[in-house]
Parts: sequence; structure tokens; C-alpha cells
Amino acid sequence: MNMLDHLEKIVSLVKENGLCDAFFESAHEHLNTAASILHTSPVQTVLFALLLDRFSKSVSAESIAETIKCERMQFFNYLDDFDVLKRKKLIQARSEPRNRSGGFPHYFVPLDVINAVRKGAEYQYKVFDNLSPEEFFDCANNLLEDADEYDFDYIGDEMHYLLEGNKNICFVQKQAEYNLTEGDDDAVLILMIFCCALLHDGTERLEKDELKSQLRNVFRMKAKFILREFEMGEHKLFEEGLIEHGCKDGLTDNEHFRLSQKARDEFLADVDFKEKIKRKGKDFICAKNISEKKLFYNDTIRERIEELSTLLKEDNFAVIQKRLSENGMRTGFACIFSGPPGTGKTETVYQIARETGRDILLVNIAETKSCWFGESEKQIKAVFDRYHGMVKCGGPAPILLFNEADAVLGKRRELAASRSGPGQTENAIQNIILQEMENLNGILIATTNMTVNLDKAFERRFLYKIEFQKPDAESKKMIWQSLLPGLSTEDASRFSAQFDFSGGQIENIARKSTVSSILKGSAPDSSALETFCREESLEKTTVRIGFSTC
Repeated sequence: MNMLDHLEKIVSLVKENGLCDAFFESAHEHLNTAASILHTSPVQTVLFALLLDRFSKSVSAESIAETIKCERMQFFNYLDDFDVLKRKKLIQARSEPRNRSGGFPHYFVPLDVINAVRKGAEYQYKVFDNLSPEEFFDCANNLLEDADEYDFDYIGDEMHYLLEGNKNICFVQKQAEYNLTEGDDDAVLILMIFCCALLHDGTERLEKDELKSQLRNVFRMKAKFILREFEMGEHKLFEEGLIEHGCKDGLTDNEHFRLSQKARDEFLADVDFKEKIKRKGKDFICAKNISEKKLFYNDTIRERIEELSTLLKEDNFAVIQKRLSENGMRTGFACIFSGPPGTGKTETVYQIARETGRDILLVNIAETKSCWFGESEKQIKAVFDRYHGMVKCGGPAPILLFNEADAVLGKRRELAASRSGPGQTENAIQNIILQEMENLNGILIATTNMTVNLDKAFERRFLYKIEFQKPDAESKKMIWQSLLPGLSTEDASRFSAQFDFSGGQIENIARKSTVSSILKGSAPDSSALETFCREESLEKTTVRIGFSTC
């Protein structure tokens, strides 16, 4: 018999007899074999077998009690055995939704334990010892992200093991010096929440609702009491000067909380912020992943782009910022690229980022809009908070790109007497952006198709304003030949003169040409390309609808 056979026999016998003397006598051989591999007592082996038998779901303590024919009061005698199985990592506890406010957890057998049992091998728990600072905070972050699936004891135990196995880490050394685990380990877990938010998301400060959500995942019902202490500034982490309130207009803002500089200097002293900060997500674009693309401009625009690219190179940018600071001037650079669609505004930002080695934090305007009152303002504020965190981490400051920003840069609305509704929200968002641009210490570039609607308050805050235009005849000819190398000079000149296309429109035709060549096995001829051009320009015969005057 293999290991699974022995465990299956144990389950069958206990369901038949319960945990009585007759069961232990009949299951003696199977219990001894399984217990020798699991390193558990006979009772612990039975409990493990019953949980493994229901591997597809987590199992309540009450259900186990019914299976072994045990009175509920008597079942309390076995709680220590569940704790032993948890310490051995053979089972884990999960808080079911209805039990979030307390009560007994549900138990399950992890997949890696199941795989060991299938092989009849002793389960070797992966120990996270002697980690680098990056690995240490990765493990802590993974634990916090999954906190809502487990009970608080499990989270506390896992954090304890992580601290015990990595005493070389500054965070571990400092938490011991401050006695943060004295009494309970709330302070360690909370401080870790702030550290992971900074290191993995670039979030410098946590808004009240966001902190409330994270505390609830870890501490359940206790979260509201912790949050109340935070609002009053009475928690141990405030008393030690490790967490502090945010600041708004020079006043304390008890709706926001952040790591103090003291905490960053002491607890994160071994973290290389430039290299270790996690920058991820669809809104983050790494400079080294941007492909080179040749762009064509008229002479005036090319000179402006080259000038901007030169000053944004790190060595030049650092000198310029220092000189501006010495003269009491704002050190942030805000730029706006305007012009018709398809003229290369967004791609120019990407190429500047690639050339200057600057990553891009892309702002999706649509995703910042919410139907919930006050939520849009929080989201746009969170964007700037994240960006400020990235800038402070050192290295070349990323580019904060507001692409197609017409929706937030337009003229502010006149509000009705009620001063509510979409107009109020849009004005509030614009006020936040204006204030953040005033305090900017990095690089913001906005692109827009319509500058005629640009609010005057925004206009004066953009240091560089570059207006993109459709390419002239010579530039269009170069774009045609760049995107369609097989195109003759004569056809390139003819198409450039005949069709007033932007670079983006010419690229569309080049893509159609590529698709056509794949489907038909040969490149389209001049006539086919001209058809693509007419389709792109949407040239159609106009049909008049109405009555004839005849």
C-alpha cells in the first residue's frame, strides 16, 4: 500500500467507528505508517487524513467533529492538534466570509503538501531564511496580498517566521530595537503594510479608506480600532515617530498617513530604492522596452524636440534643476504637445523617454473618472502620490504622461447654485492637477488635440509648448518611403502631393499593405495603394437627401 492508500483506509475506518478504541486498534498499521512520514501523532494523522479527503474545499472544525462522532465540547481537546499541523505547514487555516468577524476558521491542505503525500515523501516546508532585502519584502508583500484568505494567527505566524529567519535585514533589526512585537505584533504588520506599499507600488502615503481596507484584510474587526488610533495619532507607530499624518496646505491631514523619513532611513536602510522599487502594471512603461522609431518633423518642430530631448538627459537635467532651485524657481518641467491626431505627439514622448533613459507613468484619464462622489479626486491624487514616490526613489525621474488630456485640461466650468454634479468633479480634478503642477519636481508631458479649449491656468504652467502639425510634402515623402521601402520615389511624391495625410494615417496604409501582402502573397501595386489611400481619407460620393427644386 502506498501513502494515499493508508490515509484512505484511515478515513474509511474513522467514519465507521469514530475516534474510539476500536478505531485505533483496527487502524494501528495505517496510522503508524502515515505518522512516520508526516511526523505527527495518531490523532493529528487522523485530522490530516480527513482534511485531505476533502481536498477540493476548506473544511470547518464543526464538520470534522461530526465525522469523528465527537461531541462539540469534547472537540475542543483537539484544537492543539490543529495548531501542531499548522506549525508543521501540513494544513492552513482560511477565514470564510461569514467568519471574518471571528469564530473558528476553516482548514485545508495546501497543494505542495498534497504533492508530497502523493509521492509518499516527507513534506519539506520551504523556509525563507537569509533573504536579500528585495526577497524579504517580496515575501512580506505576497503574505499581505493574500491576507484576506487566511486567519490572523496564520498571518502573524508567517510574519514571525519571516522575521526570525532574516535577522540580517535592517527592518528586522530595527523592529527588535523598537520592541514592536512587545504585547502583540500589530505594529510590525502595520509598518510592513506601509513599507510594501512604498516598495512595490511607489505609494508614498495611504489614504484613509485604502488603509482601512488593508487593515481589515489583516486584522478583521480589530481594524476599526487601529484606524481610530491612527486618526488620533495615538498608535505606537506614531509615538515612535515611524508613521505620521499627511500634510495639506501646511496643515496636518489626518485622512492620509505615511512612513516618516526616520522610518525610511532606519527600517529601509539596506534597500536600494533606485533598483528595488517595483514598477509594474499596464500604466508603467520601462524605457529599455521602448522600440526605436524614426519620426519626421518639419525643421521648426524638430529643433524644439531636439532641444527638449537634450535638456531632459540626466546630466543636463540635474544641472538645470539645481540652477533653478538656487534662483528660487520651480524645478519641475511641464510640457504640452498639441496638434491634430496622428502627428506623432505620443510617439515623440516615447522616443524622448527611450533616448533619455526615463520610464513613463501613463495616466489613463478615463480610468480616473468615477461615478462615485469624491472618488475621481482620490484617484487623480493617487496618481501624483505614486509619481512623487518614484521620483524620490532616485535615478532618472520618470515622465508622467497625460495622454489625450483634453478632458482634464479644458476650461473650467461655471457651476450652478448647487455646486454639484460632473462640473464640480471636473473642476476639483483640475484644481488638484494645477496644484500638483505647481509643486512638481519631475517631468510632466500632456498631449492634446485641442489647445483652443486649454484653460489659461494650465497654459501658464506649461514651460514647453510644442505644436505639432501635419508633415509638409518633403516630410510626407520621407514617411512614405520609410514605412514602405519598396515604394518608388515617383509614387511617394505623388501620394504626398495628392493626399494630406498625417504620419499616423500613412502608417495605417502601410499596415494595410502588409496585411494584403500576407493574404495575397505579393505586395500591393500602386493602384491598390491608391485605393487604400482613398479609403483612409474616407472619400465618398455625396448623396443629397431632400426635395428637388425642379
